[in-house]
Amino acid sequence: MTREMRESDIEPFDPRPVLLLVAALFFTFVPRMLLAPLLLRVEESLGLSRVESGALFFFISGGYSAAMLVSGFVAARLEHRGTISVALGIVGIGLWVLSAAPTAPVFRLGLVTLGAGAGLYAPSGIATLTDTVSARHWGKALGLHETAPILGFFAAPLLVELAVRLATWRVLLLLFGAVCLAFAPVYYRVARGGRFAGAAPKVRHVAAIVAQPTFWIVAMFFVLAVGLEVGVYSMLPTFLVTERGLSGTAANSLVSVSRLTALLLVFSSGLLADRFGARLLIGIVCTGAGVVTVLIGVASGAVLVVAVLLQPMLVAAFFPAGFIVLTGVTNTETRNLVVAMVIPLAYAFGGGVVPTGIGWLSARGRFDVGFVIVGLMMIGAVALLRLLPRSGDRK
Repeated sequence: MTREMRESDIEPFDPRPVLLLVAALFFTFVPRMLLAPLLLRVEESLGLSRVESGALFFFISGGYSAAMLVSGFVAARLEHRGTISVALGIVGIGLWVLSAAPTAPVFRLGLVTLGAGAGLYAPSGIATLTDTVSARHWGKALGLHETAPILGFFAAPLLVELAVRLATWRVLLLLFGAVCLAFAPVYYRVARGGRFAGAAPKVRHVAAIVAQPTFWIVAMFFVLAVGLEVGVYSMLPTFLVTERGLSGTAANSLVSVSRLTALLLVFSSGLLADRFGARLLIGIVCTGAGVVTVLIGVASGAVLVVAVLLQPMLVAAFFPAGFIVLTGVTNTETRNLVVAMVIPLAYAFGGGVVPTGIGWLSARGRFDVGFVIVGLMMIGAVALLRLLPRSGDRK
């Protein structure tokens, strides 16, 4: 029996250490989401084609995935608390490079740097959270933690609209970079959790993880969920403007409000996963998310608006349950590794392949087909749930 399970019946849920991680995740997440509402402006400023601008997301996801793969070495030396602080600093530097980038190659370098900083956070953040909170409360803690991406999706379009009205998008990146750099030492000084070293990716640890079928099944769901969350978000404002006739302000406002609706379900999904099990919840929300993603591609008018509003709420509800199953694959000491192995795959596809593919289809006059394809893939993947164990969501 693990230490989490021995203590789970006597420890009340304390949200304070989780809220500090929520702040750290917010400041490493929002910068990656700023590119989507800025995409048309970046296209014009740097003289990029639609395919080239869609491929910019590959540079973020490439840096993100590469940094996550080596994050175990960093956490082994700096501990998780130090790794999270360094992640915030690198994100800030990446934003400063982007704010001053005069050419497309320099801009791409800034995106890689930004992605690398964000990639260092996730394994250490999840390892810190699941060590700080007893296993009985993982659903609540992970649900609370996942409010950070939701708030980030909501904030990014609004920050862009505010910036272009009061200054420029480059000023926005400069200022947000300063905030990240300032928060890095604050986190290191205040954080109580994460004061232990992470596991470097040794062969025996990796072999033990990949030998479990549950790991691969949950990894597939993460790949598709990030595709529906980040990939769809990345191209949705441009789709609404160029294919559905909305103004830039209207598109950004709709996308922003749609991400805020995810707050209605993400925390309660953690509670439901604790009570009824992760497998059932994953099946319900992933089927619904796939259906409404297909509707985004084929619908218009009021149906389109409803689909845009519902889609992020259903996708966000997957992650608390998904992380419960994923972190249950291994123990506390190697938990950062299982996250570091899954999330790079998820973001390489969801943050890179999906927006690039949708951009490629857009250039060929089939913008809508991209949304239909990723939605149908998620619906089809629900059949894999029958291969997951019915019990033992966490180890």
